Amino acid sequence: MADIYVKLDGHVRVNHKEVCLADMASVYCTDEKIKEQAEKVVVFSFSEEDGEKEVISILYIYEKLEEAMGKDVTFYSIGGSDCLVDLISGKKPSRFWEVIQVGFVSLVTFFGAAFSIMTYNEDAGVDDVFATLYEMFMGPDSGNGVLEFTYSAGIALGILIFFNHFEKKGRRNPTAMEIQMDKYEQDMVDAYVKSSDRRGKSLDVEK
Repeated sequence: MADIYVKLDGHVRVNHKEVCLADMASVYCTDEKIKEQAEKVVVFSFSEEDGEKEVISILYIYEKLEEAMGKDVTFYSIGGSDCLVDLISGKKPSRFWEVIQVGFVSLVTFFGAAFSIMTYNEDAGVDDVFATLYEMFMGPDSGNGVLEFTYSAGIALGILIFFNHFEKKGRRNPTAMEIQMDKYEQDMVDAYVKSSDRRGKSLDVEK
């Protein structure tokens, strides 16, 4: 009798049609041979009708493991209850196309951010505020651009600090953008799993 602990991932990407347990989860067992046998069990195989996404339940995985390894093995789940498996193409996009995509996104982000800052400054009347400050401290019809320069430098410095670009290598914390992207991915996975469950498209044991 052996105990196998399975920590199921919430979202995995594979580039082969046969999905083994090792592709979807971390496996622990005191018996190394049984662990290797469990990791090599094929849980699901993509076909032309399945598309490129599949939601697999932990109970379905237990069923496949029991079929392959018998009932002398006890399984314990210490992770999630469902896993979204994405089948990705093995072909890598061309380097030229990647450069075009990165350049396009960078330009859109740059001009979008610049437009947002300009519209904010216009709505908030930043020019009038600077003119008032110059008049208060330096007299009428004065202004040497110091406030404008420090304001612009402050925006750039604030962005760098906010996104942790001064972290040392090896000790870098996730940036605010990475945290938001992680939350978005988790919400997307949860929504897809719930949608598959409602439509009865997820792989689960028969009720």
